Amino acid sequence: MVGIEPRDRYGRLLVYLYAGGRLFNDELVRKGYATPLTIAPNIERAIELRAAGRRAREQELGLWAAC
Repeated sequence: MVGIEPRDRYGRLLVYLYAGGRLFNDELVRKGYATPLTIAPNIERAIELRAAGRRAREQELGLWAAC
């Protein structure tokens, strides 16, 4: 699913990727393998992704385990 703007100023595709009925972006952030990057005006999932990122960091999940 593409947000309001399909690409950022550098030409990168901005999408919310669903796989198996789940938001893959959220899976990566929740497990500590990605950090959320919000690029306005595509802010639909920003709050929940930032919260998931904070929890992953606090719990030292994924890549945060090595920090």
